[in-house]
Amino acid sequence: MRRRGSGSGATAVVLVLSSCTGLLALMVGVGQTQRLAGPIGGAIAAEETITARLVATGDASQVQAPQQFGGGPRFHLKATIVEATSAGTRFEADTPVLVLGGPKWSGVRYGERLRASGTLVRADSGQSVAALLIASTVPADRTTPPLDAWVSGLRTQFVKALVALPPDARGLLPGMVLGDKEHQADGLEDAMRRTGLTHLLTVSGANVSYVLGFVYLLGSAVRLPRWAKAVAGVASLAGFVLLVRPEPSVLRAAVMGSIGVAAVLSGRRRASLSFLALAVLVLLVMDPWLAASYSFILSVLATLSLVLLGAACSRWLQRFLPVPLAHAVAMPMAAQVFCAPVIVQLQPELALYSIPANVAAGPVVPFITITGMIGTALLPLIPGLGTLALHTAGWMTLWVAGVARWFSELPLAALPWAGGPLGAAGAAAAGLALLWGVRRISVGSSSGRNPESKDEPSGNTSRRGGHGGANSRRRVLRLACWTAIPTLLAGSGVGLLVVLLVPSGPQASWDVAACDVGQGDGLVVRTGPRSAIVVDAGPEADLMGHCLDGLGVERIDVLMLTHMHLDHYGGLDGVLAGRQTERVLYSSAKETLPEAVRAALQTHGLDAERAAAGLTGSAGAVDWAVHWPVENSAGLSENDASLVVGIKLRVDSGGEVRMLLTGDLEQEQLPKLALRLGSDFAVDVLKISHHGARNGGTALISGLRPSAALVSVGAENDYGHPAAEILSALSAAGVHVLRTDQLGTVLLDADRGKLSVLSGR
Repeated sequence: MRRRGSGSGATAVVLVLSSCTGLLALMVGVGQTQRLAGPIGGAIAAEETITARLVATGDASQVQAPQQFGGGPRFHLKATIVEATSAGTRFEADTPVLVLGGPKWSGVRYGERLRASGTLVRADSGQSVAALLIASTVPADRTTPPLDAWVSGLRTQFVKALVALPPDARGLLPGMVLGDKEHQADGLEDAMRRTGLTHLLTVSGANVSYVLGFVYLLGSAVRLPRWAKAVAGVASLAGFVLLVRPEPSVLRAAVMGSIGVAAVLSGRRRASLSFLALAVLVLLVMDPWLAASYSFILSVLATLSLVLLGAACSRWLQRFLPVPLAHAVAMPMAAQVFCAPVIVQLQPELALYSIPANVAAGPVVPFITITGMIGTALLPLIPGLGTLALHTAGWMTLWVAGVARWFSELPLAALPWAGGPLGAAGAAAAGLALLWGVRRISVGSSSGRNPESKDEPSGNTSRRGGHGGANSRRRVLRLACWTAIPTLLAGSGVGLLVVLLVPSGPQASWDVAACDVGQGDGLVVRTGPRSAIVVDAGPEADLMGHCLDGLGVERIDVLMLTHMHLDHYGGLDGVLAGRQTERVLYSSAKETLPEAVRAALQTHGLDAERAAAGLTGSAGAVDWAVHWPVENSAGLSENDASLVVGIKLRVDSGGEVRMLLTGDLEQEQLPKLALRLGSDFAVDVLKISHHGARNGGTALISGLRPSAALVSVGAENDYGHPAAEILSALSAAGVHVLRTDQLGTVLLDADRGKLSVLSGR
């Protein structure tokens, strides 16, 4: 009978899992069809330029990653396209997109309705958005519903109320209460990361638990009936979600936290695993794309660790620690064991002091959350009292900041670790070693006690108890060493392997980079793991130097200065400093080089040679040829003396990608250049001349019909670049436009003769 019952139970489990999987697959299919239904699907597939009406589903936040390459700030914003116009046709849509825009987008807040134009770029499969909308205009016709406007105003009032607090408190409190990390200092952010405390800056199920638990206890204190406490809990949860923004991550936290609290308050602690499974199922049905979210995965693993391991860890620790401290240590230890294999995929390092840092910071976190929420609620009613509450919470955050900074400065705070399957396996092994060590210490402490000592005379009891205590302490120290030393050695070994076997620097598989140097040109073609051809140096040394550093370029096979205008040679020192340069080519309408160029070359012991049509060369898998100017091009303007260089990238599969780099050549010389190129000349990528200025002409666009065009241009420049005529010609030719003022540094990856765009790196 038991076997039959066991078989029936297994069958039921399989049926339930199959049903859930089928339901999720159905929801994904319906969601995918819905967000690409109608003309918007074709517009995304063709990567068209559209004018759209959008509803912001998040606050605009600054994109940090492109800053390693220099350039101005970029902001991204999650939004939904509700209406669009493409090729003169207006249509409705319900399509989630990620908008990428310039500084004018920084003030857009959740709930705003606005209009903007931009180019659609298809998102990778599995993303929560269907496309990237690269905005070419500032947000216009902005309106906000009254409730959303009131919430945005309250969040702004919250930040303003913290002006008198120290910088660390001003940065931490908005994150710990509202999930707003925009005000955090870089140094503190790094310290939080190195100590495993960054989870405190995101709205999680713990925040929801604190709020609901406080409301429940407050209701019990004033003797509210059960139904009234339930209503108060639902109202507080709704207000909390509205305040911190009903984004997917917040809704996830609300569901996880509320179901967890329900499990505790119902008294069904043994059903916690069922409650967790229900929470995961509900969340995935609501938003199937959460399955690809690292934050969701970590949230589930952290909760699962507490359900499966938290109580056991606490029991083990209670053998040699006070009960409150055992509970405090058990939670971060269990979470660390379950989450570390995933965390090392995001950041190839282990926060060695994560457990003690979380134990030290943990006790004040609930008080910060509750006091901060009380202060927020009081701000619009009694501003003075609300500010006092926020300041109280703010001063408490200084303890968290102090813990983060102190632990982050200890040796080996962030232990180098491998990523990928090796890193996950190593992190899992380290976690198991930690559990084994704690378990062994617990067993040793337990076995060190003499159960018969209570029957002996008091003197013997004292003597044996002292002897047993000494033995127990020795066991603890010995087993702690047996646990810690192998773990540290294993971690150091993996870190050493990473240093020796994995090349440092960026690992992106890029082949061409158009550096974001503002209003200027700076293009890099990869010739080897750390070598490249560099064409132009941008206007400033820092911008171009940061870009090359971010790309990991240490050797320059050929440096080409297309002509002698400052926006093409001004960053020369940044290119040459700290890098080995083999050859320098240039062109100019003048007989001599500018003094700044001569001085920079002389400082680095380099000579420059004037280039002309017919000069060719190769480096690595890259062939290059100069097509302009011809040797007898006397009387040209400086722009028309620009080097025009053809680039051919040979890929492993036997294919090739062709590019044409045009400097600032103007349209009067294009017919002569076309004759030199010949009618059969073709390119995949065209670097648009003169930053897209009108005088660059459109002859090359219509004649060559490239697949993609690079426009190196400064955000909101005073020249009106790129000109509307140039953009219209590119659109009419079906050319995909990649602009540094919209994308920052643009990375291209050549694979099997085709190019993939890796933007925002």
